Amino acid sequence: MAKTADKENIDKENIGETSSSFYRNIAILLVLNLLIKPIYILGIDAQVQNSLGESTYGLFFTFFSFCMLFQIILDPGILNYNNQLISKDIDNVSDHFGKIAGSKILLVLAFVSIVSLVGLFFGYTQTEYGVLLGVALILILNSFLSYLRSHFSALGKYKYESLLSGLDKTLMIVIIGYFLHIRNEISLQIFIIGQILALVISCTVFILLLRRLFKMRLEFSISETVGLVKKTVPYALVLLLMTLYTRLDSIMLDQLIDDDKYSVGVYATGYRLLDAANMIGILFALLMLPMFSKLINQREKLLDLAESITRLLFILCTLISLLCWFYAKDIIDLIYVNTTPMHYEVFKYLMIGFWAMCMSNIHGCLFLAKGTLKSINLLFVMGILLNIALNFYWIPQDLAFGAVKATVITQFFVFLGQFLLAHKVFEFRFELIKGVQFTGVLAGIFGIIWCFDAYISLYWIIEGLLISFLAVGLSFLCGFLRLPFKLGKTT
Repeated sequence: MAKTADKENIDKENIGETSSSFYRNIAILLVLNLLIKPIYILGIDAQVQNSLGESTYGLFFTFFSFCMLFQIILDPGILNYNNQLISKDIDNVSDHFGKIAGSKILLVLAFVSIVSLVGLFFGYTQTEYGVLLGVALILILNSFLSYLRSHFSALGKYKYESLLSGLDKTLMIVIIGYFLHIRNEISLQIFIIGQILALVISCTVFILLLRRLFKMRLEFSISETVGLVKKTVPYALVLLLMTLYTRLDSIMLDQLIDDDKYSVGVYATGYRLLDAANMIGILFALLMLPMFSKLINQREKLLDLAESITRLLFILCTLISLLCWFYAKDIIDLIYVNTTPMHYEVFKYLMIGFWAMCMSNIHGCLFLAKGTLKSINLLFVMGILLNIALNFYWIPQDLAFGAVKATVITQFFVFLGQFLLAHKVFEFRFELIKGVQFTGVLAGIFGIIWCFDAYISLYWIIEGLLISFLAVGLSFLCGFLRLPFKLGKTT
């Protein structure tokens, strides 16, 4: 009876499998996150770094990257596995939740134990150890929040997924912003506790909403957890390898340079904005993966949807990367104090790497949906080895900019590898006319920005808005983008 009730609740809302559903829901996601995330990044996170200084914030950033290396214990591919499992078997969502949620709690205990032991091994001071455990708790809560939120898209409740995607950051703006801007007393401890409190509230809200969709329960079983880990090993390896080649840079900066974590702080100024911009790719992925999973055996529909998403993401990524390149000094000076030419160069080149990182999400979701992960895991291993070698070579001589060069080259290496593998595995149709279209749009956007930079002198934000409007307009006029739906009720 419970399973029947679950299915009736889930079926009340039609699960969209078309590009129309994707575009409508990604529009909501982008609008909400473009309102909320910049406020958090510019008004909270960056201002905390300005107040604390490069070295103190560098400590937080280093520990965050350090804890991310153990993310595979906290979430051994469960998020992607759960998204696929429920989207294909919604009748048994309650059973799946009980087993997976119970297993996640057991894995949290393992995660905390290992991070604590490694912290003791490195001999961190009492203050540093407290920061490490605080960062670990942030990652634990983030993991649970992502797991809970994944149920909305997997069940076809894209509206919930879209509307609630920025809840945690909104609460952080309120909580941390109160201490930062009203009481004018911010510390690293307050910054960490504010994030923890916001995540606890967000998880509670998600649990209350999910209880309306299906019966929630917990099942604790060591054997079930071991079985789940075995099933998710391919996904876990993907997560581990992606984490390694995107987070090793700051750790290697800390280990190879003795400057009281100043270079880590400089690197963090640019990487924070790259991370923020990459939320676009992550938001796309949250909707892409369940949709690709449902269409994985319908090749023509899958390829049409993938191409439609690729065109939209190409415009967004290209615009963001080029705008950040041309207006790097204006952007960095708006956000940070005591900036140097190194801050500008780090940011400019990292945002070129952002283009490759963001576009890779499309191919990554295709492989995850199909479950053929061996080839991209091998590609990630090659990317990690390349990244480590480049960091060892460049960091000692170029400091933070050395890590940037290693990051950019690694991101493009992985992107091109995924692109070629996807065309082989999924037999994408390559047409010369499409290559010309992508090249033409890229040249057109670059030309618009170059003309504004050379001949027009307005406030840079106004220029950016005008450039964006013209670039999107150009994309529709030349037929590169088309509205795939009529305005109406969102799925």
